Amino acid sequence: MKSSAKNSFLSVLCIGLLAGMVACKKDSFTPLTTPPPGLGGDTWAQDSVDKFIYDSMTVPYNVAVYYKWLPGQLDFPSDITPPDASKVIPVLKALLNVAYAPYNQQTGSTVFLRRYLPKALEMAGSAEYLPNGARFLGQAEGGTSMLLYEVNYFSRKKVDSNAFKQMMHTMHHEFGHILHQNVLYPVSFKTISTGYTGNWYNISDAEARTLGFITSYAQAAPDEDFVEMISTMLAGGEGGPSGGYDEYEALLTQTGGPGTTAYATIKQKEAVVVDYFQRVWNIDFYALRAKCRTAFVNYLQ
Repeated sequence: MKSSAKNSFLSVLCIGLLAGMVACKKDSFTPLTTPPPGLGGDTWAQDSVDKFIYDSMTVPYNVAVYYKWLPGQLDFPSDITPPDASKVIPVLKALLNVAYAPYNQQTGSTVFLRRYLPKALEMAGSAEYLPNGARFLGQAEGGTSMLLYEVNYFSRKKVDSNAFKQMMHTMHHEFGHILHQNVLYPVSFKTISTGYTGNWYNISDAEARTLGFITSYAQAAPDEDFVEMISTMLAGGEGGPSGGYDEYEALLTQTGGPGTTAYATIKQKEAVVVDYFQRVWNIDFYALRAKCRTAFVNYLQ
């Protein structure tokens, strides 16, 4: 009985396929003259934004910038706002002047960044929010690409300096990942602190500093701890005494100050970062930090 039903189904299926083949006669076929959208048919005219990207990012740094709305490059089903095209050039100019220029000045040329910057920079208009309430502000993937969020909120105004500094912090954080993905920091760094946790988002930055972590996110894992030290020393960090993005030295006051275990722990991590930059990359980290601070202050309007 089952076999008969199956044979009847196959017969109907074959008839249907045959009818479909008969309906698609060769003489009714119309060839495509252009590829369909999504299969090579998507094009757009080059404009001033694309020219700026080519002249300022692609030529000197060999970096491609993706600001057109390409949902497949982002994590879904997260709700992420597309980047505002009018913000693209201002954001890139900020990166060039406040994040890239200090490295160029310290290393003597664009060669270092051209070699180690990820070859793809993707932009999103808003942040990506996780179910636990945390939000992504940037991502670095295996040294090949970097995703920068919250492009639509960029501003050079002094009254918005916290948001600006946050973006620079994100950029330094993600580039720190690129560097340690090329040459790992000393394994001994992973043993300086204990207490890494996936529940870092339930801990305030101020509380994290009393535990020997420069930010709460630094508690997520040793890799995040390392790059949070880099980015916080170069661009400051949130949750400081003023409630904004305070300089690194101000944040250290929340450890309890010199003489406390938390202070000594963070200073030990600082020493590893400084040594890593000097020994691996031949970069004076404190000199780089001074240049980053000067560039940031000079860029505000």
